[in-house]
Amino acid sequence: MNLKLHLTLAETPTKIIDLTDATLPTVIGRDSEVSQVVIPDSQSSRAHCSLDIEDEKVMVEDMGSRNGTWLNGQPITRARAYHGDILKLGKTHITFEIGDNKPIDPLVGQRLGGFELQEVVGRGRYGTVFKGSQINLGRQVAIKVLAEEYRDDPEKVQSFLTEARRAGRLNHPHLVQVHDVCQVSDNYLLIMELMKGSTADILRDHGPLGDEQVLHVIQHIGRALGYAESQRLVHRDVKPDNILVNEEGLYKLADLGIAAPIADNGQATQERIFGSPHYIAPEQARGGAIDGRADLYGLGATAWHLLTGKTVFQGSNRQVVLAHINTEPEDLDKLAPNANEDLIELIEDLLEKDPDDRPRDATEVVAKAEEILKQPPRPKGAPPRPRMVKRVRRRRRYRG
Repeated sequence: MNLKLHLTLAETPTKIIDLTDATLPTVIGRDSEVSQVVIPDSQSSRAHCSLDIEDEKVMVEDMGSRNGTWLNGQPITRARAYHGDILKLGKTHITFEIGDNKPIDPLVGQRLGGFELQEVVGRGRYGTVFKGSQINLGRQVAIKVLAEEYRDDPEKVQSFLTEARRAGRLNHPHLVQVHDVCQVSDNYLLIMELMKGSTADILRDHGPLGDEQVLHVIQHIGRALGYAESQRLVHRDVKPDNILVNEEGLYKLADLGIAAPIADNGQATQERIFGSPHYIAPEQARGGAIDGRADLYGLGATAWHLLTGKTVFQGSNRQVVLAHINTEPEDLDKLAPNANEDLIELIEDLLEKDPDDRPRDATEVVAKAEEILKQPPRPKGAPPRPRMVKRVRRRRRYRG
């Protein structure tokens, strides 16, 4: 099987490594003594991950790396890689070329209608996101193109169009703006404002975020979720990959593809279970009725990940989902001993198993984040405040 890795580190030229005839499994890491593919990246581990071919499938497995192995924006323990998938190890981006020698993405450089597709910036549930240009207006935009295998699937096309219509009717400074949706030949295009990157990119490239950054994420995305609640929507997929940042440092929520409408009884009915395993609320994972507090749980799981560099739970997708339902997380103050105590408490409150034990709504979360942001910063180098007694969880604190 043809297998090539397109390696890019920061601004260096792309290096192509041909593993077609290599002995597998192959280890990728920064130490030449234990890794066959060596990447000079201080953010990667000595032996970061391994590649193998099993039954004509390219498999990637994390080897206990410090900063994690990310495939198409998702942290993985073990997963299959497909042609064109993007692997991120520290600051290194690796694009897979698998099978025949067709281009990594044949749409790069093409014009579709009034848009030029310039480079791939991400891959999502249903398609690929390109950096592009709206030619007539001369502006840079993000262009999401529905994957080829879904074009003839009425359900996937409808979901793609639903995301566009829902987002298009919403207008909020912390939601990614949708400009247009159109069909050009066989391609469905969603045209959005171009963002600088995602919090997942920041985490992969620079490691865990500081208290202030995490609080701003909670504050900004909390405002977006409060607006979504007012528009009677539950997002259902709050995670680092869907939280983007612009040049001004504003965090914005993207991807309304699986958002669920809230009925008159204040609940959203789930016909099927959707969501990302590492960030899914227990009640959402069970498939029952949910409300905006499910999104608050996703925000808490995201904040935990951004603060510590680790997801709340690790393992296979099934193991992680079951843990969200049944298992209490580790002590966050041990994972982030220098973090603000009130920030830790807020994240823990967002991650309560019972929705009634979480904050009532996003407005309350935003107010708490803003209150913490007003606290004077601890002097640089000062030791953490002593925690003499483990905080006792105050159950039902948010019930009216």
